[in-house]
Amino acid sequence: SACGKRPISEERKIALVQSVEDELHREFDREVISAEIGLRVAAALRDVDKIAYLRYASEHYQFQSLDDVTAAVDHLKSRPSNLPNQAPLFPER
Repeated sequence: SACGKRPISEERKIALVQSVEDELHREFDREVISAEIGLRVAAALRDVDKIAYLRYASEHYQFQSLDDVTAAVDHLKSRPSNLPNQAPLFPER
């Protein structure tokens, strides 16, 4: 599990799932491809816990080498940190 042994409360995980689910219901009428769900979950995890994100991303994006992991870490490091009470200007996907 991506969140295993990470300091993420059960309530936070439930809220993350609910948020992704609500977003998908607003944007899609019927079926949603699994790749889209995966992208939304990855984006949400990235803002909750970087290690959980990397665990999830390694499976979702099918990392094949240490270079893939390094590129993901470098990307995370280059992103500005989100402040707890700051709303995003643009939705991420």
